[in-house]
Amino acid sequence: MAGFRIEGNTSGNVAEVSTLNHLKVVTETNATTNPGNVGGIRNFQELDSGYITGAPLLYSVEIDNDYRMRSGLDTMLDEESFNYTAQNTGKHQSVSTTMAATWTAGQFTTNSGSITTTTTGYYLQTYASFPNVGANTLSADFEMSFSAQPSANNFVEFGFAPIISSGTAAPGDGIFYRLSSAGLQGIVSNNGTEVSTGVFPLSGGTGTWAYTNSKRYQFIVYTNAVSANFWMNDGTGAVLMGSISLPSGTGRVSMGSGMKAFFGQRITGGAAGAVLQANLNAYSVRLGGAKVDGANFGNRIFGSYQGLSGGTMGSLASYANSTNPTAAAPSNTALTANLPSGLGGQGLVTAAAAAATDGIWGSYQVPAPTVNVQGRRLVIKGIRIDAVNTGAAVATTATTLQFSLAFGHTAVSLATAEATNAKAPRRLALGFMTWAVGAAVGQGPQSGPITVDYTGAPIYVNPGEFVQLVGKFLVGTATASQTIAFTWQPVFDWE
Repeated sequence: MAGFRIEGNTSGNVAEVSTLNHLKVVTETNATTNPGNVGGIRNFQELDSGYITGAPLLYSVEIDNDYRMRSGLDTMLDEESFNYTAQNTGKHQSVSTTMAATWTAGQFTTNSGSITTTTTGYYLQTYASFPNVGANTLSADFEMSFSAQPSANNFVEFGFAPIISSGTAAPGDGIFYRLSSAGLQGIVSNNGTEVSTGVFPLSGGTGTWAYTNSKRYQFIVYTNAVSANFWMNDGTGAVLMGSISLPSGTGRVSMGSGMKAFFGQRITGGAAGAVLQANLNAYSVRLGGAKVDGANFGNRIFGSYQGLSGGTMGSLASYANSTNPTAAAPSNTALTANLPSGLGGQGLVTAAAAAATDGIWGSYQVPAPTVNVQGRRLVIKGIRIDAVNTGAAVATTATTLQFSLAFGHTAVSLATAEATNAKAPRRLALGFMTWAVGAAVGQGPQSGPITVDYTGAPIYVNPGEFVQLVGKFLVGTATASQTIAFTWQPVFDWE
């Protein structure tokens, strides 16, 4: 019986068979070099069906050089449900111009006074900054509604930005949603240069998406170094509304490093065409990929015990080389000259009579974020304090000191009050040091150095906030020549 002849259409070559009449095939031993000689499946997963944009979005599944499939977990960075009736001044800062806002049991509402006046606005932002590093994905979702359809000169914006400093200006950098009279769109701003998704379509890439008044939607923004995706969930499932790839001529989608979550409304360019209110019920912030709370995560990236890019360079601790500190009397409202201004250091305090006054013995302000200064949270995992009596022996009264840690306040003074746009210091006890009458020069306190471990419950200090060593003379006399030489050192990481 005659066989079939298999011939190449282009080459004209025919296939060969083995001595056992088997069709000869290539036995490839190096698929990496000759991938065309082997069969295989390229694995793509559907990120979005393209119902809104009209084009399905597929991403390949990655593996590394040791055949492991790449995977990642979400790390929860922040979560807030607005089920209370006043601003949480510990977590959130308000930036406002004339416009008011309210907290009711269930939602935060902008423009609670129903104004339409131009050059007004109200933004709520987190004190915390969140890391956007490497190939990780920083994301936030907002559960919210709008009271009316968009109108002229009304702008509602929410998402990520290094900092919101004005209640009436567009964010100068970041990744965020914007609702205007044109509709809802996604924005990427790199130091004020904006790129838009265009107004979100209705379906199939055409039309204009419109919301139902007072209906709650979930809006989700995902961003990494080179792209941003904007999603919406109306209760039937999340769909991709628009994407922005790395804008031409920029190194990253946004210029700022470290992002605050924000939400707000402004009326600019003229009186608003109608009253509009935005209602935020809840939000959450997550980081997909590497865990940020691993040991020394921040120090590994940003450098151990030294300044961040864009800020103070060199050591953060205050130690003048080959120089002894000059004695100073601590103040309650400012860091006295000659006391250590830094994250740790050495100092010399003059002995004082017992009093109720707390004094700032050492102070450091976490760099406030800008587009040029990284917004990083300081994570304190421990404190060590050591001290010796100097100048003169302890005279007729013992010397007893009480130490505490002050942190989180937005101004240097320990008397800073809590407000909608300011924070009072949070305080933690560190312990006591005592020198008995007759304690000689060079003698340490009776109980030795103070070491406090916060590894199990780290202290987070947000960008722009202070952390301070605070001392109080509980027992003592104001002996002119007696001084206390001390060092203090936080054990810390950056996030």
